Amino acid sequence: MDTMKKLQAVEEKFFFTEQQIQAIARALADPIFVIDESGKYLDVIGGSDRSAYHSSDFFTGKYLHEVLPDLAEIFMQTISEALADNSPKTIEYQLDPAEITGSSLDSPMGNQWFEGRACPIKDKANEVHSVIWLNFNITDRKNFEEQLQELSEKDDLTGAYSRRYFFQIFAHEFSIVRRSRAKLSVLLVAIDNFQEIKDKYGQDGCNTVLKRFVLFGEDNFRQSDLFARYEGEKFIVMLPNTPTVGAAITAERLRASTEEKSVTHDKQTIKFTISIGISLVLEGDTECTDVLSRADTALNLARKNGSNRIEMS
Repeated sequence: MDTMKKLQAVEEKFFFTEQQIQAIARALADPIFVIDESGKYLDVIGGSDRSAYHSSDFFTGKYLHEVLPDLAEIFMQTISEALADNSPKTIEYQLDPAEITGSSLDSPMGNQWFEGRACPIKDKANEVHSVIWLNFNITDRKNFEEQLQELSEKDDLTGAYSRRYFFQIFAHEFSIVRRSRAKLSVLLVAIDNFQEIKDKYGQDGCNTVLKRFVLFGEDNFRQSDLFARYEGEKFIVMLPNTPTVGAAITAERLRASTEEKSVTHDKQTIKFTISIGISLVLEGDTECTDVLSRADTALNLARKNGSNRIEMS
């Protein structure tokens, strides 16, 4: 084989390989954008997943601020950092189809989460003036993370907020109240005669009572209040911007509404009552436990005095 034929063979092989690479790139579900330092889209490759991406053809030749006005600034900052350090930079962002100016009609519906990765590339002069912007749809991952977060915040059985989550929020609110001297009250609530309910209706009956009580409780609180399962048959409520009188009114409303309702389990009707201890954050309190200790004392007093009642401490 002479030199010309060898060169021709190499060229054909190179052309075939290039065509393969381009075909693979075009078939990628996630798009690859080539963006220069001024924010201009030089090329768009891939992005075939129409359930997650707009048609990308119209991006080429346009600038970030033209097609993504709400995200252009953070995109440009990421690109500038990548070019300055000559190293990849990554951000996560949320994008709604309505935020893309000039998009085609094959837009996906709803908000999507993306990970954008700006990777510097060299030009023919061996200088870095543009990036490859790799785009990955991470909506499923974000949704899963949100589900995990919700699970960590909620009690598995009842769906009320968990004790752990309550203490995180209460500690924060407690520190604010100590500085601002706002009013913050706490209700410690217990289902009366819970052991008797268990003896008569079993653990499943107890679980039904606990779950239904949470539904009762949620109807009596404001959006700003925090209702959580404390332990066993006990629940705790944080009432921001609420003095003792307001806490007593809320507690009585909860006690009375619970007494009026009933729970059906295994074709049996279960009626139950609750006792409530109330405490208020005082000027001399230095720890969250000071407030909770007084609420516990008040609750024990309510039980001692016959249950189905409210006491303050």
